[in-house]
Amino acid sequence: MKGVFVLLAIVVVVSGCGRRLPPDCRDVVKSEDYGRFEMMGQGIALDAEFGIEWFRCSVGQRFVGGKCIGEPLYVHWETGVGTVTEMNEKVGERWRLPTLKELASLKVEGCGNPSINLNVFPNILVENYWAIDESPHFGFRCGMYTYSGATSCRLFDNLERPLLIVRDLNSGSK
Repeated sequence: MKGVFVLLAIVVVVSGCGRRLPPDCRDVVKSEDYGRFEMMGQGIALDAEFGIEWFRCSVGQRFVGGKCIGEPLYVHWETGVGTVTEMNEKVGERWRLPTLKELASLKVEGCGNPSINLNVFPNILVENYWAIDESPHFGFRCGMYTYSGATSCRLFDNLERPLLIVRDLNSGSK
């Protein structure tokens, strides 16, 4: 009987209890499928549903030839907010970090690794991205893990993470 129990335990561990990873979004989302987004040029994607424009690359990268090039910036939450503020002052724009709801809306159901439409965000990292929202827990901030699209307000605010930025349609330039 002991041998049967050991064999059963091995089968359960090897099979992963029946859990499967979601299919890769590269295999699920067809090329040229931008979902609800409209590509505006210069690395901007219009999200009319939320009334915002997304920069299609992580902060620190540039959009060139349909791709994001350069190194993404990894910063603490507070530094990220300061970086976006400083950038706005220099270029006369009104970019901001997205809300948790805006970030969560990027999730493509039924796929992962990353769970975001790569036609819209061609070089998105599989990382936790910062949101502007405050966490109810001291020392934490909110964000989204792009692998699965999971959101959390328990991300340590003193860890370095990448940023995406948005701007409201009605805000325009300064």
